[in-house]
Amino acid sequence: NFIFDPGIPADILDELAWGSEAILTSTAAATILIHNDGKNILKRGIISNNDFKPGDTCLRSLKDMKLISLANTKFYPGRDEFLSFCPAVPSIIIVPINSKSFILIGGWSYRCFTKSDEKWIYNWAKKVNNIFFKYSF
Repeated sequence: NFIFDPGIPADILDELAWGSEAILTSTAAATILIHNDGKNILKRGIISNNDFKPGDTCLRSLKDMKLISLANTKFYPGRDEFLSFCPAVPSIIIVPINSKSFILIGGWSYRCFTKSDEKWIYNWAKKVNNIFFKYSF
């Protein structure tokens, strides 16, 4: 599935489509959500029809501007935050784009993302931020 906000400018959508496909095909990612300024603007992969609302973990990632990796959500006390994202997803990465936007990625299995995956996704998020800034999106 590939669901996106129809108001996304074409140049931004091209980059988000390319990057989200690359993450889904090159890593152990099963699902991706991009949240921008209080709105879910893109969902791709295995997705829920629920409206995801960021909770403490996502907000902490934005506040600290740091990637958060949850290698095993089974033991994470705040895992309920992600039930509307993709129920029972075993691992999650939250990557801030800027102070109001982030990428949320769910993995197929526990501890499935490598440090190389995290670095690649983090660097792609920096590129997305430059595009968002350029278009004041």
